Amino acid sequence: MPPDTLDNAKKAARTSQFAAVGAVLTFIACNGVIFLIALFSAIGITLVISPHIQALVISLFALITLTMVFIAFRKNRIPGPLILGAVGAVIVIGTMYIHYDKIIESIGLLILFVSALWSWRVSQSD
Repeated sequence: MPPDTLDNAKKAARTSQFAAVGAVLTFIACNGVIFLIALFSAIGITLVISPHIQALVISLFALITLTMVFIAFRKNRIPGPLILGAVGAVIVIGTMYIHYDKIIESIGLLILFVSALWSWRVSQSD
């Protein structure tokens, strides 16, 4: 494998790792806040987080994940992870701003995570 191709494969793998981190951060911003509020409530501290700010953070992390999957797509040219990531991001953002449904949101998060994982696996096989 030529050195230039090897460098591109390493960059795609690194970008895909960032995509997986973005997907995990999206999940934490979505579901982790519930656990954080419950933990603080259990020890007697009231924690109030604006749902609008939480929706914005979740949407931002979903878009960051999709961007990282897109960057990896530009290097490996396999469209599957990008298409799946776009579907997951649209579902997550749609549930934030159009019609909230916890089950649909969780499905979108799962699709986004699978997309990031698939992108990483494709980058590893190059």
